[in-house]
Amino acid sequence: MNAHTSFSASDFATMRQRQWADDSSQAILCRRVIDETHDVKTFVFTFASDHMFCFNAGQYIVLHLTIGGVAVTRSYSVSSPPTRPLDLHITVKRTPGGLVSNWLHENLRAGDEVNVEGPLGSFKLDGLNSDKPLFLAGGSGITPLMSMLRTLTDRASDLDLRLIYSARSPRDLIFRLELDALAARFRNLRVTCVCSRADPSWAGPTGRIDGPMLRRLVPDLGERTVYACGPEQYMNALRDGLGQAGVDPRGYHEESFGRSLGGVTADVASAVSSSVHFARSRLDHRCAPGETLLEAARNCGVYVPSGCQQGICGTCRIAKLSGEVTMQDLGGLTSEEISAGLVLACCSRAKGPVTLDL
Repeated sequence: MNAHTSFSASDFATMRQRQWADDSSQAILCRRVIDETHDVKTFVFTFASDHMFCFNAGQYIVLHLTIGGVAVTRSYSVSSPPTRPLDLHITVKRTPGGLVSNWLHENLRAGDEVNVEGPLGSFKLDGLNSDKPLFLAGGSGITPLMSMLRTLTDRASDLDLRLIYSARSPRDLIFRLELDALAARFRNLRVTCVCSRADPSWAGPTGRIDGPMLRRLVPDLGERTVYACGPEQYMNALRDGLGQAGVDPRGYHEESFGRSLGGVTADVASAVSSSVHFARSRLDHRCAPGETLLEAARNCGVYVPSGCQQGICGTCRIAKLSGEVTMQDLGGLTSEEISAGLVLACCSRAKGPVTLDL
């Protein structure tokens, strides 16, 4: 288990608490790199000054890096809790062919400084309206949920806590030792790890998440508020399973990695060749069927701030310079903004070549 940094009341009195703004970038210092698994590392950051980190459990930050002379950005969930404000952790899985994850694993060391933006995201623990939260994680989707669990256990919460954590194999379980220690220490926390691949050394549940498995592992599923995070395939299966189990959608909260948002209309998913040109970044991207402008930007390393990712909040509004898009929003833009050429990146898809002011 990660050690707590200790400090006195006088330390708090002499420190200034920093609340990041969405449009600000701050320099932070890498203090330590922790090997979590064979392909996952945790990077521990502090402010070089006397600031403390202020964020909500579940939120993410955006790293601003220069790799090979090219400016790139990537979003990573915070895995440490806000109850330990002197440092901030991100836990990064090395992705085969991934530009930023491989660079971080191979290059970022203690003593290096990086620029970050944040905190961002509406996936938050604050305002929890249930005494029986259920955390469902797939793979590296454990990271924001770990921030939530660490927060609740740091507070010695007496809530009835459950975590179901799915991974490919035992060696892919991130934070395994810490999760075992937390479950042993807190009687109100029950942790179940599920591996999708059979392994002679594994005595726990095996298989992929679905409705029957969820009902078997969590008999009181219908009474719980669900917080979920994981890759697209996991999340699709999870939503189906929760739907089969009759879980109330109002008690479901999610953060997804690489999910296509909203429905894909027939004309967008057709054989029309769609592409996006990012004018200021001087980057071109050929779109996959159904890919949103937000996904296209992230796949190119172009940062677009986003919030609800459902076309409601308007955070991801961007200027379209040319081309046509299909936008399936829920009122996130005014008619004046639409007339001025603004679109919402989270729910817009290119129809042919499109140029954006990014």
